[in-house]
Amino acid sequence: MASEKKNPRRELDVHSLLPLPINKQQPRALPKQEDNIKLLLEHKRLSTPAAVTEEVERKRLSQDIHDGIGQILTTIGIQVTQCLNGHDNDQHGSQSLQQHKVSLEQLSLLVREAIGEVRSICRAIRPAILDDLGVLAAISWQCRQISRATPEVVVVTNFDIEEAQIPVGYRSAIYRIVQESLNNALKYAQASRIGVSLSLQDELIHLSIIDNGIGFDLATIRERLGIGLISMRERAASIHGKLEIDAAIGDGVEIRALFPTGTMSP
Repeated sequence: MASEKKNPRRELDVHSLLPLPINKQQPRALPKQEDNIKLLLEHKRLSTPAAVTEEVERKRLSQDIHDGIGQILTTIGIQVTQCLNGHDNDQHGSQSLQQHKVSLEQLSLLVREAIGEVRSICRAIRPAILDDLGVLAAISWQCRQISRATPEVVVVTNFDIEEAQIPVGYRSAIYRIVQESLNNALKYAQASRIGVSLSLQDELIHLSIIDNGIGFDLATIRERLGIGLISMRERAASIHGKLEIDAAIGDGVEIRALFPTGTMSP
């Protein structure tokens, strides 16, 4: 199991805070050759690991929107309807202004909650800090969020690289790999400490995420991590990188990735 390296240049940051039915009564026109080619190409595209990963992420996003914003907006719609019905039925003004005010205050709270849900989903997709301040700040922010949500887990970052040394085209993929690694560590590892390091050595960007959790048998890694591992490997490959995993039962997990800086200009 690889161990984390000391950073000689910068201090460690500890963040403790089915097909369509055929109409038998009407003959179907034979598909054109060009249509067949398009269908074959589309099937090939959807069969790649990257397409599988993208579809899973879309499904997750759809579920988040349905369970979060969708439910809130449904409640808002019900309350608005109740207010309007109450107003129509209250021809003589028996409903007090205070009751109307209470209803509006409840609606206001729900609207703010919906706005919060939208912001949370947007941050999960691509945090604004990634564009505003860069990938190093975005990783630090993610680690602080984890420490606040799970104070029993200490998350340490060690950066021996400057933001300008990381190609712009790499930053989103690196952030997503770190994000997925942290999520897996929290979900599976039962770790008390997670370390995230990013450095530049011999024109290679080195990324490492290490936890001191229960680990697992590498032979069962696909069952344990599933699409998350596929996603990380695809993201690394998309920027000419390579991702490896070092793990053993009782000895934690280390996820390592290498990205050559010579393939993309900053």
